[in-house]
Amino acid sequence: RIPPPTISNTTMDRPCLPVPRRRKRNDESTNDVSFDNFESMDAMEYMKAVVQQANAMPDVFVASSTQTKHPKPPPNHTPIEGSAASLQYLISDRVAVLPPPTHRHIPGNCREWVDGTLANFSSLREYLEYCRRKGVGGKSTDRTPVPPMKDRLNWHIFCVGSDEARGNEGSYFDDSDEELDLGNNGNIVDQNGYEPTVELLLQLDQVMVRSVISHLSYYAEQGWSTSAARTKWLYALLSRLERPIHRDDAATMYGLLKLLTKVRNKINPDKDEELARLNVLICIIGLYFEQGGGFQNIFSC
Repeated sequence: RIPPPTISNTTMDRPCLPVPRRRKRNDESTNDVSFDNFESMDAMEYMKAVVQQANAMPDVFVASSTQTKHPKPPPNHTPIEGSAASLQYLISDRVAVLPPPTHRHIPGNCREWVDGTLANFSSLREYLEYCRRKGVGGKSTDRTPVPPMKDRLNWHIFCVGSDEARGNEGSYFDDSDEELDLGNNGNIVDQNGYEPTVELLLQLDQVMVRSVISHLSYYAEQGWSTSAARTKWLYALLSRLERPIHRDDAATMYGLLKLLTKVRNKINPDKDEELARLNVLICIIGLYFEQGGGFQNIFSC
């Protein structure tokens, strides 16, 4: 057995390269420090030049002042500066979660309805967790082929179907009925979309759940309708989302909540079914996931 090499204290204190560390006197010239022939320097020469240049520098540097020229403001322009500008942004509709405009836009006995909705949602989450522990949707089961996680377009069709996905004005989808390939696995998206069954939900891990919520929220914010298929999938995916939520998911859900409250304010209160779907999602995102600032913000007229 070969004993390990011994390292003396003298060896440990010795510098790697024999570079002098003394401070350069003011009368010593530093004009000979040059890095023009950098490629021809060996390590010792380079380190020596670096140390000489560093020692010659003063301890404090004063930056030269520069005058930046700004364009002249237009006539009759009143600038908003500092906290005033922030206040103007914060009180604008861009960041607002809107309360319902009338009592007809919220359920009757609203607090009781909210408690029941949250209780049903919690029961669903407990049931899904129970099924997951029993192996439903596990890798040994017969799984449904799904699009790649970052394939936003095909996930949109997967959830809501091709007709709704192509129905938005200004959409980049063409009008052909050709099936869309999911990628290199050779699977095909069902053009009618899929139902968020227990088995399908449980085969998605948390990263996939978060990604699909982001995809559906993106299309909703781009102008696609809050249809029955979209709200059904969002409700189902939220039932699989674990808490505490990541800050990115919080930002996504807050943006979705703002959109849902704006849509609710514009909807005809006689459209009971659509209004009910909106209020359920507003309740789940705003209260269960605590993105709405409390009951008064989202359910009080």
